[in-house]
Amino acid sequence: MRIVLVEPQYEINIGFAARCMKNFGFKELYIVNPQSFGDLALKFSSHASDIIKSAILCSSLQEALKGIDLVIGTTSNIGNERNLRRTAIPITELRDLDAKSNAAILFGNERTGLKNEQIDMCDILTYIPTSDEYPSMNLSHAVAVVLYELRRNENLRTISHRIASKEDKEMIMKFVEDLLIMTGLHGIKLKHSKLIFKRLLDRAYLTDREAKALLGTFSRMRKLAKTWST
Repeated sequence: MRIVLVEPQYEINIGFAARCMKNFGFKELYIVNPQSFGDLALKFSSHASDIIKSAILCSSLQEALKGIDLVIGTTSNIGNERNLRRTAIPITELRDLDAKSNAAILFGNERTGLKNEQIDMCDILTYIPTSDEYPSMNLSHAVAVVLYELRRNENLRTISHRIASKEDKEMIMKFVEDLLIMTGLHGIKLKHSKLIFKRLLDRAYLTDREAKALLGTFSRMRKLAKTWST
């Protein structure tokens, strides 16, 4: 599993985040456009200096997510029914997610968190249940809590099946879009319907086999819908 720090401001937090990764057995660190990155991060990483030394620096989030099938974003700014973009689930509800999965977990900038355009690149949004009085956590503290939660009761959460590939999920969403358009949806209603379905799809943690079955089902549905429209 890939840990991605997006535009972090402080090297101290990068170093402490690496320590947290070492604590819980995570090794793959990607850093997108850090404000600075060098000796200070290495110093505060302590015995996790190997993670800092092998960290991959990226100029864009797209680069950091290359080859990833499932993107999980973290946020303290939780959406509601009027803000579908930021609909999130508590970290305690991330189920059946193997730490060896081809997935990435994104942690945003200390001041702004993940921006809207970065949120749009996520399949799932999650948050740490905190006090309403002060919901935002320090970056490295958030990394510690999330990684602990992923490792907790690991024997109950690991899975033997492969998660669906990004390509298969994109094909499913293309079928969904085609079917929605056939029903007459367009504009903002189409956009919202697609977003809702995508969130449901991603929270299901589709397996490779389930995705293939859905692709077959939607393919038959689209063919049938085309015959009705002629």
